[in-house]
Amino acid sequence: MALAWLLLALAGTARSQTVPHAPLQLAGYHYREIIENADSSARNLPVVIALHWMGASPTSFARYVTGFSRPVRLLLVEAPYPYKQGYTFYSLSPKNYYDLPADEKMVILLKEGERLSRFIEAATKKNAPATKPVILGASQGGDLSYVVATRYGHLISRACPLLATMDNRIVTQAGKAGPTSPPIDAFHGTADPIVPIETARRHVQTLKERGFQARLHTYEGVKHDIPDAMKADFIQLITGHLANP
Repeated sequence: MALAWLLLALAGTARSQTVPHAPLQLAGYHYREIIENADSSARNLPVVIALHWMGASPTSFARYVTGFSRPVRLLLVEAPYPYKQGYTFYSLSPKNYYDLPADEKMVILLKEGERLSRFIEAATKKNAPATKPVILGASQGGDLSYVVATRYGHLISRACPLLATMDNRIVTQAGKAGPTSPPIDAFHGTADPIVPIETARRHVQTLKERGFQARLHTYEGVKHDIPDAMKADFIQLITGHLANP
C-alpha cells in the first residue's frame, strides 16, 4: 500500500508542471511554459497568459501564478526591455516611460498592447486551446491586461489585472463594450502606495460606464503585492471560468 501511494505521488508530481530549460520564442517575445495537471504532450489545453511586474522575469514570477487544480498551459511572457535583474514592459532609456507626459505614455502603452496582441494571436494558433486564453498580469503586466481586454477583447475570454493602472482614455476612446468583450476582474490592495485604491475604483467605474462586465476585488491593508489570499482568489476565479467558459 505504501509503495502504491508513493508511485501515485510521483506520477502526480511528474504531471503537475513542465518547465523547459530554455525560454521559448514567439511573435517577438521570449516566454516560458508551465503545464499543470497534464502531460507535456497534451493538446488543446486551456491557456493562461501571465505578465510579470517591473524588474521580474517569468521564472521569478511563476510562483505567483502557479497552483491550478485543473489542466492548464501557463505562458509566462518575458517583458522586452532589460531592467536590473529582470525586465520591464516599458522602455526606461533613453527616456524613462514614467517621466513622460500622459499623452506620450498612452501612445507607448497602446503600442505595447498591440505588440502583445500579436503574441496572443500566435499563441492561440500554436496551442489551439479549446477556449480563448485568459490574460493575467501584475502592475505593468496588469496595465497591459487592461489594454488587451479593452482593445483586443476578441482575442481573450477573461482578463485579471492585478495592482494595475491605465489611462482611462484608453477605455473611453475604445468605444462601448461589444459581444466579444471579456469580463474584467481587477485585484487590488487598499493600501497600495503606487497605484492608490481610488485609482483602481475609477478604472472599474469607467469600464462599467462603457458597458464592460468589470469587478474590483479588494484586499484590506495590502500594498503593491500579491498576498496568498489574492492569489487564491484569482486562481479560483480562473479555474471556475475554465471549467465553465
